[in-house]
Amino acid sequence: MHRSVLVAFDFDHTITDDNTDIVARNLLPKEKITDSVKNLYRSSGWIAYMAKIFELLHSNSIDIKQIKTAIVNIPPVSGIETLLKELYVRGYEIIIISDSNTFFINEWLKNRNLNNIITQIFTNPAYVGDDGMIKLDMYHVQNSCKLSTVNLCKGQILEDYIKKRNNENVHFDRIIYIGDGKNDLCPILRLSERDIAFPREDYVLMKILNNTENNQIPKINARVFPWNDGIQILKKLEEEIGF
Repeated sequence: MHRSVLVAFDFDHTITDDNTDIVARNLLPKEKITDSVKNLYRSSGWIAYMAKIFELLHSNSIDIKQIKTAIVNIPPVSGIETLLKELYVRGYEIIIISDSNTFFINEWLKNRNLNNIITQIFTNPAYVGDDGMIKLDMYHVQNSCKLSTVNLCKGQILEDYIKKRNNENVHFDRIIYIGDGKNDLCPILRLSERDIAFPREDYVLMKILNNTENNQIPKINARVFPWNDGIQILKKLEEEIGF
């Protein structure tokens, strides 16, 4: 069946009700995160910072089992599991575009039996090395999009995926984008008037969209509906596109 609607989700604070990287980092005693570690984020970016956090977790004998337990115990955002399952049952194609990593996302989804619902995950690659330490890399290296970090332009990923599916003779009538953060702005700016953007209420993306003039952001073509739980999104989709 050729699915005609693509739904793209962010992960942290959109599917999970917390930030997976921060949950992992919080397993470390605070004194282990020195100023030099904090400065790594400012000087070299988030991926270099998290690679150092994984190194510290390993050197402080916080093993993979402990990290995995902390990640899979993150609760979902209210109603999101219902939303994902309902979208899947109704034949919508679901992808995740996230600045988390493959290890965290896959473990969390598997734990909740949601992994088969997702068509594809775009995120920073991560794996557990032979030494038991998580190794992390950038999804890609880009400098063309100033709205995005060097390691992940969600808008480019979304556009490339739509083109790829077009080449496979799958043409989407609509794109739905669901997110919460600053890096979700780029993909939303690439949506058309037929598409729908769902920024999470009281999070950074919503604040940016509420202040577009001061932020000098181009016009958003998509319809925009704030949300705070998955059932709200479900109801709005039923109203807007008949679902």
